[in-house]
Amino acid sequence: MRTKRNITAAMTLGLILIIPGLANAAFTFTPIDAPGSVATFANANSTDAIAGEYDDENGNTHGFILKNGAYTVIDVLGAAGYSSVNGINANGHITGTYLDGSPSHTFHAYFYNNSVLTTLDPPGSNRSEGGFLNEQDQTVGTYRDSSDKRHGFFWDKGVYATGNVPPAFDTIAFGINDRGQIVGDYVDTEGKRHGFLLSNGTYTTLDVPGATLTVAEGINNAGQIVGLYIDADKHQHGFMLENGVYTTVDVPDSSASAIYSINAQGEIVGFYEDANGVAHGYIGTPGR
Repeated sequence: MRTKRNITAAMTLGLILIIPGLANAAFTFTPIDAPGSVATFANANSTDAIAGEYDDENGNTHGFILKNGAYTVIDVLGAAGYSSVNGINANGHITGTYLDGSPSHTFHAYFYNNSVLTTLDPPGSNRSEGGFLNEQDQTVGTYRDSSDKRHGFFWDKGVYATGNVPPAFDTIAFGINDRGQIVGDYVDTEGKRHGFLLSNGTYTTLDVPGATLTVAEGINNAGQIVGLYIDADKHQHGFMLENGVYTTVDVPDSSASAIYSINAQGEIVGFYEDANGVAHGYIGTPGR
């Protein structure tokens, strides 16, 4: 459900277009491949754990947590072949998406606090997707209404706020930090997809220079934003935005790259496709 498989709070106003320069970044990359996987996606990281999802050879998708070198498989009880983990915080609490076992096979967002799983279906939704969460367990995600239009949502201890980037056709919320800043993407009235930052009630549009599509996926407390973009040649790249400068991040020898999360130490996680089109998760450690 996450924007991963090769691209495929009262909220107010004001769009600001950022057009900074484009640079290149140096990271040390370590692949992440869950045991028994045919494809792995690292969707989230805290300072001591990585979380995501993987596909097995039978076509089922499982969530996972990787901590101290050990994998823990996350399958939501009663899920019908699909569970993902899209967010993890320092307390080990997680968020994600699962497919229920009902005849309609509906996707639902969820929050799990190590003992209780809470399904997150905002009022008026017919399906939902979980994004990231912060240290206060505030969670963001996306839902579709009865007309199939997507809206972002914010959930805090049972209370929902929903909103859209004005005047967007679709809005998707992916990341949140401890300051309550939210990132994601939206589709404008002409059908083009842009990233966005929501901070103190103001929306800022994020477009990587030269990109035909930009998606903001994660944000840390320092305000570093990560995501992915498509260039004019239809190639997918990861990016980081810091102090007004966009940095391209590509895993070496990959045919496509994406960044989904950045932690307080500046470590990034995401996925890349190798020369054979196989998806692998990774962690990227910044050069010092």
